[in-house]
Amino acid sequence: MSYKASGSVAADEYNQIWHKFWNTNVTKWDKGEVSPALRELIEEKHWQLPDGQGIVPGCGRGYDAMFLAKTTLHMLGADLSPIAVSTATKLRDEKGFPSELVEFKTIDFFDFDVPQSKFQVAYDYTFFCALHPSMRANWGARYAEILSPGAHLIALMYPLSKSEEDRERGPPFLLSEDDYHRVLDANFELVHIDPKCKTHDTRVGEEIITVWRRR
Repeated sequence: MSYKASGSVAADEYNQIWHKFWNTNVTKWDKGEVSPALRELIEEKHWQLPDGQGIVPGCGRGYDAMFLAKTTLHMLGADLSPIAVSTATKLRDEKGFPSELVEFKTIDFFDFDVPQSKFQVAYDYTFFCALHPSMRANWGARYAEILSPGAHLIALMYPLSKSEEDRERGPPFLLSEDDYHRVLDANFELVHIDPKCKTHDTRVGEEIITVWRRR
């Protein structure tokens, strides 16, 4: 799948932004732990995810992929940056997570071979906001392509916009709940939303956790 990031800027050029962040160790989005909203959804609200295969695009150091992995759900952490993948793999091994439950690969989310059975779970946090707004339709279409019917897409919306000002400045790009509906409603049903989800202290009022089911 090919697309333009902005005007004449090609996607591979835009992706260099993230390579540069990792190469210079500037990862301000990384909070060093599983997002409180995801932990609350699974451990406190006991949300039941399908068994099978799961994916976390833009996985970074892999906290969320490791958190979701279990014997009935094999997780794939995908990232453009080989440095991120190497770091996540090292952290996984240090924590003693079995490689057969969670693996990390250098992958372009928009261009990789999807397993024949597709994925049954996806978690998207600081990935949607990292994409230029012109890429968002492709983001929704790609999730529809790689997720099987009945699959769950957990989307932790961040950073929520309180006004239209500066919407085009980023990354991360400000977003709204409507931005997700525009690109997901054709193929997904919103089955859970929690505007009062737990969050990091520095992100209060900027996050809403949602779950979408693939039609």
